[in-house]
Amino acid sequence: MACPQGVTPGSQQCLPSKSGAVNVAPAPRQPRWKLTWGAFALDNEAAVIGTSTGEFSKRSAVRTAMDKCAASGGRECIITLTYKNQCAVIADHIDRDKQPRFGSHAGGPTIEDASRTALDSCYEKNGRSRCEIIYSNCTRPVLVN
Repeated sequence: MACPQGVTPGSQQCLPSKSGAVNVAPAPRQPRWKLTWGAFALDNEAAVIGTSTGEFSKRSAVRTAMDKCAASGGRECIITLTYKNQCAVIADHIDRDKQPRFGSHAGGPTIEDASRTALDSCYEKNGRSRCEIIYSNCTRPVLVN
């Protein structure tokens, strides 16, 4: 007999048990993860960049990057990269006084992959001069369960 907890077997509240039935506890809830976004906003003329990471939407990532670019003195900020569930880096020419100088940025599955791409691009844009990574970040999923 299958009886509710605290009920004596044989009571009318008990149900006949199914032969071979096994009481199985429900599976625990699996954790839920929310992917996050990042963005870069650049003003070439003012030579400033705004970044964002860990935002829950592309729109929020773009807004935050644009706000940071403007707060750093940018007047003509444009979004140059948005990324979700990946890494992104910014590479810049090592000689900051050289004009013109060109930076580069890239996204990728790891910081190493993104760095390789951004450094190669920066190197080529600057007449094969050395560049370095000046910013790197990866968006991380957030546990929401």
